[in-house]
Amino acid sequence: MTLELYIQLIVYTVVACVLVYVVQIPLRKIRNVFIKGLLFVVKVVLTLLLGLALIAYSPKIVWKHEYVFAALYLALIPDVFTDIISFVAYILKKKTNNIRPIIFGLLAVVFAVYNIINMQTIRPDFHTISSPKLKHEYRLAFFADLHYGSSQSRKTVDDALDDLASQNPDYLLLVGDITDENTTKEEMEYIYKKIGSLNIPTYFIYGNHDRQESGIEILGVQRYTEAELEKVIKDNGITILYEDFVKINDDLIFLGREDPSHPDKRKAVKDLPSMPRESYIVSLDHTPYQNDEIIELKADLQLSGHTHAAQFFPIQTIYKLAGFNTCGEYHVGDTTLYITPGIAGWAVPLRSEAHSRYEIFDLIPE
Repeated sequence: MTLELYIQLIVYTVVACVLVYVVQIPLRKIRNVFIKGLLFVVKVVLTLLLGLALIAYSPKIVWKHEYVFAALYLALIPDVFTDIISFVAYILKKKTNNIRPIIFGLLAVVFAVYNIINMQTIRPDFHTISSPKLKHEYRLAFFADLHYGSSQSRKTVDDALDDLASQNPDYLLLVGDITDENTTKEEMEYIYKKIGSLNIPTYFIYGNHDRQESGIEILGVQRYTEAELEKVIKDNGITILYEDFVKINDDLIFLGREDPSHPDKRKAVKDLPSMPRESYIVSLDHTPYQNDEIIELKADLQLSGHTHAAQFFPIQTIYKLAGFNTCGEYHVGDTTLYITPGIAGWAVPLRSEAHSRYEIFDLIPE
């Protein structure tokens, strides 16, 4: 993520705001309340579709012109809230026509600045879990969805990783999408060298973007191969958990799952290696939606990412209404499922939902 890309996004957003405002000038002269209401509904729906396209479905046209669609999103949200403010003023018999562009402009600036700051500010979040299975105390750091090179500056990421190391975790767990289709080979090599330099025993699982397979299909380019990625990860002292587990001690196990986007490589639960059930089992699974498998596996704790906590307001509400687990702690069968909102975000350097963060888990005997 470079300053030039932010400048590009800002220019696109200014153009989008001007277009959104100018196009509606003749429409605002219409006095029919029904038509005005219909226009408002259309803008709300369009905003939701933009948010979903940017974070959830990402059709080919969005991949290729993501900053254009992000700029439209940054323009439409303030416009919708300007409509709400104008409607409230109308009810209160206050006129806002003369200051509407000022309200819209201020909201657009505030919203854009918040999105940028929220993406570039990475915070730790602390959790404590006790279990009778545990005989020792462990501090685990974990994060997912760094998407290195897409949405944060190198300094932002370096500072966050140094801060993570200062928390003195015993182990670091990388739960997928550390890189993505926008990551160059040099960026991929850099981020794993940086993680390796933290001198924390580190375990990695694949997400749905790390291998850049979608990049071949949609962008027509792959900046590194899976073999190159695997070599760099291992060369920096990071262990890849691939449908297998590692026994950390007599009371702790890390199990790494293949992402469901590769059903040919992901094993059925019954085909996974047998694990000693008297140990505390931490399952690393990038995507958190396989409830039937979670129930069957019966791990004590599953750590997941993938959702970004929806990243773009108000998509998290849509996820929740649709019944998807999006962010935070859930209980699925006998398993505690924790979904991180992610240490960064996908595609564009904007975040209007939960903060960017890494997670610290203290596991203690009960």
